[in-house]
Amino acid sequence: MDTRPYSNQIFVGTALVLVGLLIFLNNLNLIDAGGVWRWLPSIFILLGVWQLYANHFRFLTGPLILIVGGFLFQLSALDALGIDSVFDLWPLILIFIGGSILVERLGIELPRLPGRSQDSDRVNILAVFNGPEQTIVSDAFEGGELTAIFGGIEADLRQTTPASQPITINAFALFGGVEIFVPSEWHVRRDVIGIFGGTDDERKHRPSTPHAPVDLVVTGFALFGSIDIAD
Repeated sequence: MDTRPYSNQIFVGTALVLVGLLIFLNNLNLIDAGGVWRWLPSIFILLGVWQLYANHFRFLTGPLILIVGGFLFQLSALDALGIDSVFDLWPLILIFIGGSILVERLGIELPRLPGRSQDSDRVNILAVFNGPEQTIVSDAFEGGELTAIFGGIEADLRQTTPASQPITINAFALFGGVEIFVPSEWHVRRDVIGIFGGTDDERKHRPSTPHAPVDLVVTGFALFGSIDIAD
């Protein structure tokens, strides 16, 4: 049975489809989406909460900005808080950013979700307005997902061994970047769709046997972003 966590791309894709559908139907005068737009900031709150879960509660800055900012603007959209008051409270974001930096630099360990660890056989990283760097250690690596939205991800796979050939990394970059570090001897195939963005293999040394079995397949989508391979 497949025990993978729910896809980050499912969350992002579902949100984009719903918003696009509402705009489309509203433009055709088939529905009045005026009341729905008042709850639009809640999407950012949900995305921040989801990011905390997906990142094991390890990366705090981006999620807290989304949650706090979304909450304040949601109050304003519901006329519970004036827009001037929202901007008066913006220093709270600086406090959260500074607090997250202190937590990281002082080595304070926050509780993590059970059953999820850094050294696993799968990788699942969601970055929004932040730039996590993660090294994966596995003797039977199975691939995973990397999602960057207005942020950047560096995933180091150089201490992994594929469980089977090929393994697949599904990457999504929206106004952000994903950089995957792999062993120089790995054969990598890129099946990434790029719109005002793309993918590149930046390794200085690549395998000299092009017809050898593929070790890693990188699939995904890059919109105003990049998905790159490095060594």
